[in-house]
Amino acid sequence: TFVVPHGDDAWPREAWGYPLGKHVALLRRQWREGGRKIDQKHLEALKELDFAWDVSQYKWDRFVLPALRRYYELNGNTDVPITYRIPKGSLEWPDNLWGQLLGQKVSNIRNKGQYRRQVIWDQDELERLKFCFESVSDRDWRDKVMPALRTFRQEFGHCNVNNDFTVPPLFPWPEAAWGMRLGYTVKNIRAGNVGVNQDKAPLEELGFVWENSESEWSERFMPALEAFYRTKGHCRVPKSFVVPSDESWPTPSWGLKLGNFVSGIRSKGNYSAQVSRDKARLVALGF
Repeated sequence: TFVVPHGDDAWPREAWGYPLGKHVALLRRQWREGGRKIDQKHLEALKELDFAWDVSQYKWDRFVLPALRRYYELNGNTDVPITYRIPKGSLEWPDNLWGQLLGQKVSNIRNKGQYRRQVIWDQDELERLKFCFESVSDRDWRDKVMPALRTFRQEFGHCNVNNDFTVPPLFPWPEAAWGMRLGYTVKNIRAGNVGVNQDKAPLEELGFVWENSESEWSERFMPALEAFYRTKGHCRVPKSFVVPSDESWPTPSWGLKLGNFVSGIRSKGNYSAQVSRDKARLVALGF
């Protein structure tokens, strides 16, 4: 219901007090009814002004979709954080998009059905831009987390993922998960911060390790330390030593940073309960 303000020199004096919003609403209604009641000269003049006959379509074509395209160009996806605002003054973005609350717009499209007609019309392009219509966390669980865990189990024979494991960018790992910090994700699953609403049965089928410290000690560390002793004749493990991935070492221990593990026990008192319990075994190895 915009009215041209009085006394504002930015507006023609003869327009002061004119109910512009009301007249624009009338024009748009007439246009939706076929536009026959609108003078042809007025139509041409409004066309030159790039008049927004359909506000939603106008915003979609000039702001929302161009912003999604540019975000995809910069990031390789359109998983826009809800708090993301296009930075003002950024040379990476067209100036007409500066300041746009793109994250909130994406959330409204996904959760509130905003721009429903435009989304249907441009569905093919949105798929090209990898737009996620469900929650990103649900999509990532289905397309990244579970496929990566299945591959981890296939490759290493267990599902006890160490905290610093990152999915390598090569076959047979799922391409969607390349570069994913799977160890960090698993840590959050154990802590209840990720996958809270997901079905736990598939994790149980993979032998997912919920309590990491005991299995890490019993299934990875002690077998690796005993193998080191058999190979080297001592337990003076260099801090940089990593268990090699070959048949002379226990498969569950492959990739374990054994040197760091030992250093943490000696300098920080890590795994104190396990050390106390297995002291005799450690002494026998000359630890």
